Amino acid sequence: MANELRYGEQIHLQNGYNGWQGGYLDTNGHSGASGGKYAVSTADTPTRGKGTGTWELLSASGKGAGQPVMSGDVVYLRNLYGGDGGYLDTNGHASAAQKNAGAKFDVSTSQVRDRAAGTGRWRIFARGSAPADQHVRVGDVVHL
Repeated sequence: MANELRYGEQIHLQNGYNGWQGGYLDTNGHSGASGGKYAVSTADTPTRGKGTGTWELLSASGKGAGQPVMSGDVVYLRNLYGGDGGYLDTNGHASAAQKNAGAKFDVSTSQVRDRAAGTGRWRIFARGSAPADQHVRVGDVVHL
């Protein structure tokens, strides 16, 4: 079907905060976390720098390039800054101020898919898609 996301495709992830004003997931500066590659934040556009807001969808369960992404799949997100901006990764506990606001772990990229067991794996859930067949499509609202 048209518009289905497939493994190996490049995407931009927009945050839904304040009516979709939360920015685009982006690498920005070197990570200070042990084992981290780049810091992760949001930016006003998906193209703040070449590749900084572009992420490649990779299967964490062995699905090949070109296979459809399904709601509930476990994925890796590889950033394309400089050709390889690293893999989206949880790394270290959130700061005290972040914890007070409900945060759990800090996020950066890592050179390897799983810097530690499972740190680079994300489960993708489509909140809704039409038709309702579990395929994740371009424009779907998803949770990681």
